[in-house]
Amino acid sequence: MRLDDLKLFTSVVQLGSFTAAANALDLPRANVSRRIGELEKHLNAQLFFRTTRKLRLTQHGEVYYQELLKVVEGIERAQEAIDKLDDKPVGKVKMGILPDSDEAIQPILAAFQQQYPDIELDVRFSSNSYHDIYEQGLDLAFHIGQLQDSSYIARRITALSRFLLASPSYIAQHGMPESVDDIANHRCICYRWPDGSLEDTWHFTDSNIKVFPKLSSNSTNFIRRSMIAGQGLGFLPLLLAVSALESGELVRVLPDYQSKLEELWLLYPDRHGVSRATRLLIDHLLNEIPKIL
Repeated sequence: MRLDDLKLFTSVVQLGSFTAAANALDLPRANVSRRIGELEKHLNAQLFFRTTRKLRLTQHGEVYYQELLKVVEGIERAQEAIDKLDDKPVGKVKMGILPDSDEAIQPILAAFQQQYPDIELDVRFSSNSYHDIYEQGLDLAFHIGQLQDSSYIARRITALSRFLLASPSYIAQHGMPESVDDIANHRCICYRWPDGSLEDTWHFTDSNIKVFPKLSSNSTNFIRRSMIAGQGLGFLPLLLAVSALESGELVRVLPDYQSKLEELWLLYPDRHGVSRATRLLIDHLLNEIPKIL
């Protein structure tokens, strides 16, 4: 009986299906099913009721799972104790970052791996942190906006402002807006959310402006590139435009007008403890990201 198979069993229970566990652990579904079957054979006990709709623990499976959690957690703590003695943190962290935020986040992650070269990072783009943490088995993920699920641990990173941005070529051709109300007369580029809704109302501290986009996309990277190409005004968080602002490819429009603030969070599941590698990365992100925003 291998420790990896025991961890696999706990993952299947926590994620609710063989398919979800296979996706989260990057394994073929047939591999997961086979290994669970071998575990049941070794124990001479059925651990799951298998139906087409849902996977449920048997009485044997429930007892085995509860006791096994203590064992797996103890083994992980023992491994961490050894790593601390060697002062060489190791392990793998699977994290979800916001789509198109890589320009800002990648240098921060590179600095982390320079400090901890034996920690492996598996970086996934995630537009739905609550869903992807379990669907993809993420150790942590970024989230912008209100918190929706209290079953996760949430660490506030900072408050984000959105900026009205345009390229110098756009301003030269169309002129600089003189007020927020003037935005509606300009060529605007809007974001389309994963659920299909269009972000065509831009929120400021003192007003909300309805815009009529000439271009929209569900990719903030496409929006940013279109703005740089001079196709219109955009309304983006600094996290997604910091490089373009530093290079002068984009400039702020109406800088005296402030957008409503949105909270940036790190979310992670309370899975009976967080690995040392994950804790180190969380601390690094909480310390470094506010410096660039």
